[in-house]
Amino acid sequence: MIDLLYELLGKTGYVHPLHPPFTHGPIGAIIVAFCFGLGVIAWRRQSFMQSAYHVVVIAFVLYFPTVLAGIMDWQYFYSGAWIFPIQVKVALAILLFVLLSITLIVGRKPDVRPVVIVPLLFLCLGNVLGLGYFGGQLVYEGRTPSVEKELIPGRQVFISHCSGCHANGGNILYPHLPLRTAPQLLSYEGFIAFVRYPTLPDGSKGPMPNFTEQTLSDQQARELYNYIVNGLAKPARVGISN
Repeated sequence: MIDLLYELLGKTGYVHPLHPPFTHGPIGAIIVAFCFGLGVIAWRRQSFMQSAYHVVVIAFVLYFPTVLAGIMDWQYFYSGAWIFPIQVKVALAILLFVLLSITLIVGRKPDVRPVVIVPLLFLCLGNVLGLGYFGGQLVYEGRTPSVEKELIPGRQVFISHCSGCHANGGNILYPHLPLRTAPQLLSYEGFIAFVRYPTLPDGSKGPMPNFTEQTLSDQQARELYNYIVNGLAKPARVGISN
């Protein structure tokens, strides 16, 4: 079901993760709520407190589709790999849910004081900043070098299928097995055989999913191979040959 959704989006030209666009909603709402909280302290206007509460409600509502999009991206682009940035983001997302819930419960009281709400809003702000920071570790586009025009189709395939774990030709799960120097790149036949049925060096099944013809066509595989060999891995191959 998730694969079908991303494939449909890919046909429209959208090959990027879904989660980042959603994050602007709750993050923006929390920033605005925090500013209203500061306004309460600076100008002592109770109406700012009500506005802050209403914006927190918006952040809470937007929290759920944002998390759902993040889980979908994680499953599709990372095959559910439990890597460190994901671990931190999951922990922070759970903490944010708790903080928003407490803020909503406490903020409903008509006599709540700014000294109670503002620290909660500050914690929410710090939380989303942390989420944004570790989300930046998972950004795809900036981790794939620019290439010549003829390699762009393969680069797009790489961004949508590979860059999550193989940023800049590396390997986030097995750093000692970087993509750019993989022996499977010596021939297209070896590459396509590995992509269809990937295994670890010892022959066991690793976290990399099987890219069947339904998820990666032969044409896309050829474009991907050309991009990796002639763009992404070219500097490494030149260094090896020297």
